[in-house]
Amino acid sequence: MNAILLVVELKVATRVCEGAQTVPNSDELARVVAESVSNQETGNERVGKLRRAALDAIKGGSSSKDLDKLAMHVS
Repeated sequence: MNAILLVVELKVATRVCEGAQTVPNSDELARVVAESVSNQETGNERVGKLRRAALDAIKGGSSSKDLDKLAMHVS
């Protein structure tokens, strides 16, 4: 579930093997790491965008607004 979220949904990770008991092939792992390092700028940009979106959601997100409304209603 975490791998799907990170790899497919958020696009901030790369899958190198399947299953909890598997070990990646060393050649494949080296290729993926080299590719990841060469594309690091793009990955960092993506993580930065996700970070900003998460912070914005916390500050003015619907849950925050709903909680404020509830507090106003109760008091």
